[in-house]
Amino acid sequence: MSVDEKRFERALESEFAEKMRKRQREKAVKVLDFRNRYGLDVKSGRGKLGNAIRDLRYLLDQGYPRDSAVNFVSNHYRFPLDQRHLLARCVFSKSEIREHCRKAVGANLVRGKRLGIDGYNVLITLESIMTGKQVVRCDDGYVRDLRAIFGKYRTTPATTRAISMLIQTITKAKPKDVTVLFDKQVSHSGELAAEVRQQLKQAGLNGNALAVGEVDRKLLKFDVVASSDRAVIKRAKAIWDIPSELLKRKKADIIDLAKMT
Repeated sequence: MSVDEKRFERALESEFAEKMRKRQREKAVKVLDFRNRYGLDVKSGRGKLGNAIRDLRYLLDQGYPRDSAVNFVSNHYRFPLDQRHLLARCVFSKSEIREHCRKAVGANLVRGKRLGIDGYNVLITLESIMTGKQVVRCDDGYVRDLRAIFGKYRTTPATTRAISMLIQTITKAKPKDVTVLFDKQVSHSGELAAEVRQQLKQAGLNGNALAVGEVDRKLLKFDVVASSDRAVIKRAKAIWDIPSELLKRKKADIIDLAKMT
């Protein structure tokens, strides 16, 4: 091999190595962003947020009111809104974890049942998964997003893709019928419901999508409810975690809270 050929080979090896390093950095960036944003070492669970999670779990297990406990811990650690949101949505007492797990069902138990879907709750989390936003598998095993945009929700190019993924997931589960409910107080809920109705019809599903008031109460009449909302889970007979179902087939940036602390 000539000197020039050896130089060329070394250059190729160097270029390949740099590409591999770049790929590894890109894979790590979301986890690093999460760690830097929330003050948590995702491998060991150390850091302010890790301590706060353990403190909140302790208070909840002792029976302290949830809102008071979240506020106390958040104020103690001087957390900004996004960290408070994570504590409020993702940390639970042992008794609540058991209750949530008891009600959780897989796609196989949705078959032949009347399915009610908490529209914004599920769709926003699916969009987060589809667009690479942070989602968390919380203490109770349910997958939740951290965007806190419910009242300010706006459709994006990802919305149609998320609806399509939702319809595909429902189709595979083969429920008797499905109803997707959107809170009518959120702007353009009627238009969003119409788009979901159209896709349900195209998929040949027996279903409907509506913009209504009192979504939480109306969901209670269904055999199975798709939602990660704590208030809905508490009152529903059975819960199907659709984002978790999607993650069985699609890789995403997800932090498993139960394994970190």
